[in-house]
Amino acid sequence: MYFDLPKELRPFLKNPYGTLYPGNGSEVIDQIRPLLSDAAGHDVPVVSVGDVTTYNLISAGIFPKLCLVDRLTKRLPVPEHISPASHSNYCDIRVKNPAGTISDEMVLAVQEALLSDSNIRICVDGEEDLASIPVIAFSKPGTLVLYGQPDEGMVVVTVTDAKNAEMTRFFRQILDVKNAKTAVDDVPADILSVEVDAFLKKVF
Repeated sequence: MYFDLPKELRPFLKNPYGTLYPGNGSEVIDQIRPLLSDAAGHDVPVVSVGDVTTYNLISAGIFPKLCLVDRLTKRLPVPEHISPASHSNYCDIRVKNPAGTISDEMVLAVQEALLSDSNIRICVDGEEDLASIPVIAFSKPGTLVLYGQPDEGMVVVTVTDAKNAEMTRFFRQILDVKNAKTAVDDVPADILSVEVDAFLKKVF
């Protein structure tokens, strides 16, 4: 099952959810390094969304607790050097998520990964462009969520209780039966409604 992003909600996605750090690769990493530890010097949990963002972090020796990749950037295959074999630091989870949607598979995988003690990489068959929505909704306050802003730089979201609540409200608008579809055509509306309700009980 997956949920289309309604047209009326698309303007919400045009602006960065957090702070945009302009630049490419190492120059952006240098800007965000001070954010990677708290006042006591402890590492801050990091989640990365996107192949280029994840590659830049790992290349700099920064290993997110969770990363999501789809082997695409700007909807084109990423260069070979950005698409390495599985890193030994990560356990891989593979999910399907069609472009422009949020699938139940991806949502449940994000929840599982954020609760895991292991470092997880979610490999998406489709696109992970909307993955930052469930990631911000479900991450613990204090987590840094990083994703790329094409041709501009990297966006850093410091998760707070307010950010959790804001993104959860937005997320619930997407996870509505009117936006739901399944891989099987012509599923009766009453059955689809039951499936959506069961999914929402798992998620929330």
